[in-house]
Amino acid sequence: MKLAAHPELLDRLAAQYALGVLRGGARRRMEHLAREEPAVHAAILRWQDRLAGVSELQATAEPVDKVWCGIETRLGWKAPVESLAPGPPMAEPAAGWWQRLWSTPLFWRGAAAAMAVVAVLSIGIGMQVGQQREAAPAAIIAVLNDDHAQPAMLVSWDASARSLIVRRLDHLELSERQVLQLWALPADGKPRSLGVIGRAPQARLALAEPPAAVPALAVSIEPTGGSPSADGPSGPVVFKGPVLHNPL
Repeated sequence: MKLAAHPELLDRLAAQYALGVLRGGARRRMEHLAREEPAVHAAILRWQDRLAGVSELQATAEPVDKVWCGIETRLGWKAPVESLAPGPPMAEPAAGWWQRLWSTPLFWRGAAAAMAVVAVLSIGIGMQVGQQREAAPAAIIAVLNDDHAQPAMLVSWDASARSLIVRRLDHLELSERQVLQLWALPADGKPRSLGVIGRAPQARLALAEPPAAVPALAVSIEPTGGSPSADGPSGPVVFKGPVLHNPL
């Protein structure tokens, strides 16, 4: 397959290659194609040029000790600090699967890669939305990762249209009877459906307000029409990630 004949796929793969999230055989195939096809080589160079200036746009910031220690603890790099005067253990309410996953190292392992994807792909999303509308570009609020901590879906908020823009970065194959559905995962309570994405590479989900009050989002595979369960996903959860930015 000639990637030059598929500009959207070429741009996506070139961005992932320049970012460093394209790994293993896929990265080697991309390098081979870059040597064989001038258009592939040029696309990679364009994204590398864009990335070269991203760090200059970001102001440096030093996190306070409390925040940094919390990050290290969540990533599993550091044991949690015990209380100086520990009391008897208190019973905790049973947590749902969406609450338990936040405490797993795998859930947070892709945080750094997610932020890098936000920095890179926000350029492309901003240009695309700007071509469609003269309003302000959409604000990226989350990058959802797959089970291998690889970026699989980009979620942004279009304030002018009051809708979420969901862009797939994955290669997950779905049958004609399967669709993807986006969920908001609250700190307590049941998962709340944000809409059915379907099988398209990009979709818009109309919402009155952005999901700014929830700590994480997830995507599940559901039957056509969405989950039949009122309690949340009925199929497997394939993508998940924290809400990174409050667009309000």
